[in-house]
Amino acid sequence: MGTGGSATDASASGGSASGGTGASGSGGSSGWVFPPGVTRPRIMIVGDSISAGPGCYKKYLLQNLTENNYRDFEFVGQYTDDCGGGVRHSAVSCSTAQQYTAATFTMPNCSQGMSFPGMSTLVTTHMPDLVMLQLGVNDVWSARTVDAILADYATLVRQARAQNPNVVLVVAQINKIRPNCTESAVTDRAQALVNAVPAWAQGLSTAQSPVFTADLWTNSDWSKAETNDCVHPNDVGAQRMGLNWYNALKDILRPE
Repeated sequence: MGTGGSATDASASGGSASGGTGASGSGGSSGWVFPPGVTRPRIMIVGDSISAGPGCYKKYLLQNLTENNYRDFEFVGQYTDDCGGGVRHSAVSCSTAQQYTAATFTMPNCSQGMSFPGMSTLVTTHMPDLVMLQLGVNDVWSARTVDAILADYATLVRQARAQNPNVVLVVAQINKIRPNCTESAVTDRAQALVNAVPAWAQGLSTAQSPVFTADLWTNSDWSKAETNDCVHPNDVGAQRMGLNWYNALKDILRPE
């Protein structure tokens, strides 16, 4: 699934956020979920090619945030944006949730001779207050089980909390995919993962470190009306995904 982002030295009771709704935490609307000392949350995107490249929803997410007067935040991460939006991120094309559980990982089938930082390294380097986690596409594509993927998600949550016990996490229910536009079994595995994420998130969420979900699945479309190849969103799909992510974040962040 493409190539990785370009590496640079960057500056330094769960709820759900469905496609058209805001996030809700334990006990109702989440409000300000960050510690008192956090007034400008550092947001880090961790994902695969849907978030790195050719995934270009990031610029539309930023556009939706700024147009709705959300400005007190900072995107941080290992890589520069490849879509012209200026959004830093820590997503790597071709990657899996399992790979991010390592301190560093390689991908001989996609990026020979390159090494990429995993979650534990990324959170130490970039110190995020909020992690947007959008992994799982390549895991279900390679026929990993839902239980195995959720176990990797849980490891990533623990690693983020080890650096910041107050970290807020928003975990994507991934968009609809159908590799080669024919592999319906992969779509079925993706849906099984998507269906399992909300209960998993609720089980790991705490008042100190809430875990929210972002529904990218429900209103997505794997056809070429919204994707380039039945996996990667085209501009129409990227705009929809950016809006879905905005809906997931709007009740977690604070507008001016």
